[in-house]
Amino acid sequence: MPAIDILMAAYNGERYISEQIESILSQTFTDWRLLIRDDGSTDNTPAIIEDYAAKYPGKVEIVHDDVVCKNSTKNFFELLKHAEADYVMFSDQDDVWLPYKVQITYDYMKKAEHDNPGKPVIVFTGMQVVDSELRSMDVILRLDFPEYRYTFKELLAGNCISGCTQMLNRECYEGMGGFQEGIPYHDYWASLYASAFGTIVRVPMALMLYRQHGDNVVGGGWAVTKRYYPGGMKRVIRILKNPVSKVSERLNTVRYIVLELKLITSVFRSRFYDRLDSAKKKELDDFCRIFGGNILARYSAIRKTYCFRENMESIGRLLWIFLPRP
Repeated sequence: MPAIDILMAAYNGERYISEQIESILSQTFTDWRLLIRDDGSTDNTPAIIEDYAAKYPGKVEIVHDDVVCKNSTKNFFELLKHAEADYVMFSDQDDVWLPYKVQITYDYMKKAEHDNPGKPVIVFTGMQVVDSELRSMDVILRLDFPEYRYTFKELLAGNCISGCTQMLNRECYEGMGGFQEGIPYHDYWASLYASAFGTIVRVPMALMLYRQHGDNVVGGGWAVTKRYYPGGMKRVIRILKNPVSKVSERLNTVRYIVLELKLITSVFRSRFYDRLDSAKKKELDDFCRIFGGNILARYSAIRKTYCFRENMESIGRLLWIFLPRP
């Protein structure tokens, strides 16, 4: 059995998937197995991954089943059912890993487990943002995070740890359980679980190239978009021309984020509340009060959350306290 199972969720990835597989094959750490699950691609992706599986038997394996996921979150959870190694890593189909990504992450993981025996652990890294042709966009994400950003209390307000940078130990990926409606993202769920019952460790290095292109499921966010995509100015012009519709669009987006947070905290509470220590139970209770009561009650509840006092990004996300409840 390999030390690490690398899980790749694939769907219509023919343009970039070979480059990512090659970057994994080029890792300095070699005790791994790559599990790929295609979710019904209509392009040449299935043929590409079949070729790699034939060329590298025992290293590249394809998960075949009759499950139709229709999104990457469910796809990754299906992959987790086939994981056997002590550690798993999530891989997107369109990035490129630097040759020492697995080795360095593994070294940090072993130290974190030594310091936190028997606990669920996530190790995550930084990532260099690049365009579709792997040209640097002069943005490195996830390097300057203070530790409070990935505490349980802060993560309740939204995930900040990208799955493509994560390594999970067995205690984490087995303990967090399987997919359930209401879990929007596999990496968010894993982060919540590790922060609640174990620890999360940051590697202060960018160990992968995070490719930005028009088909990203989740991209690098507004900081990347506004600085590097010429369409950003066109969006501003459209908003100025039709501000009412754009405000409505933004409010709907906020409501959608609120609904995601409400659902995931509800699922987390139903699964794990009794296992939380008293401090984390209070943090979860305080956060969940934001979803009920009138505006003043919600405002009072959100004032108690760490994110409201310390994290301006989360304040923007949680302005929905002045909106109708989801």
